[in-house]
Amino acid sequence: MPLPIQPLPLVSVVIPAYNQAAFLAETIDSVLSQSYAHTEIIVLDDGSSDGTPGIVQEFQDRVTAVRHDNRGENPTVNRGLELAQGDILCIVNADDPLLPGAIEAGVAALEEDSGALAAYPDWVEIDPRGQVIRTLRLPDYALADMLLGFNVAVGPGVFLRREALQQVGKRNAELRYTGDLDYWFRVALAGGLKHIPAVLATHRVHPQAASSAAQGKVMANEVLRLMKVTIDSAAFPRELRRYRFHLLSKAHAVASHYCGDDSTLHSQYLRRAAWYQYVADWHVRLTGLRPPSFSDSPQIQQPAKTAHYTELFQ
Repeated sequence: MPLPIQPLPLVSVVIPAYNQAAFLAETIDSVLSQSYAHTEIIVLDDGSSDGTPGIVQEFQDRVTAVRHDNRGENPTVNRGLELAQGDILCIVNADDPLLPGAIEAGVAALEEDSGALAAYPDWVEIDPRGQVIRTLRLPDYALADMLLGFNVAVGPGVFLRREALQQVGKRNAELRYTGDLDYWFRVALAGGLKHIPAVLATHRVHPQAASSAAQGKVMANEVLRLMKVTIDSAAFPRELRRYRFHLLSKAHAVASHYCGDDSTLHSQYLRRAAWYQYVADWHVRLTGLRPPSFSDSPQIQQPAKTAHYTELFQ
């Protein structure tokens, strides 16, 4: 007797949108054209003042549309997660279209690795016209790599099990710039991350993009906060606690890059990074602790010629 066919898991795609009328239709179409059929699309208009409501109206029979007064990206994403009914969740920024086969690959990766709470692909950075700027091939991240390297490019096209919401909750609504990165660190603390070695998502760089203005004291402080709360978490692995000073040195060095024109703060963070590294080096000498090592950083590939991202699949 043949085994019964298991139903496909429902995938909820949450699209937060704020003044992205120029790109929203392209992104919604990229989800609707996916080969994976069992999906729901939730578009949340975060109080846009441009033509976003009109774009959403064009898709009213194919998406669930929600509009509220402006409250910011993380609260908007959280509302979408509350509304989502899927077994698997994917947050897609309104200006970052998915590439063909993304949902199918995300579902397959999570079904293949039952221990992973999330699966993430490689992705391309594109300009406002959709021209490829560079391709990022990501490593297989483990928590130690994410902390010791602190060069984490997880973000576009991540697929998340519903169980992750139950274990780590939603995004921190108080964070302005690092809400997504904070979330992936929390997921990594709770369970594994699965790498999908294929280019399946995009990240668009343009003046209106939220990350374009992510400089200054707020961003720097959020970077430091991320490292400190991770180290202080009860779930933080015991074997990594010995590298506390290495981790704090790395975090202060990274934070120094986000100080904008504040040269005083920049110097202050670099001095703290050097002090923590000095203590870490002495700790290694006194204890015989092996210096930490981590996996490769993302491999960045420049395009051989100017091409639209859709040409990657022709």
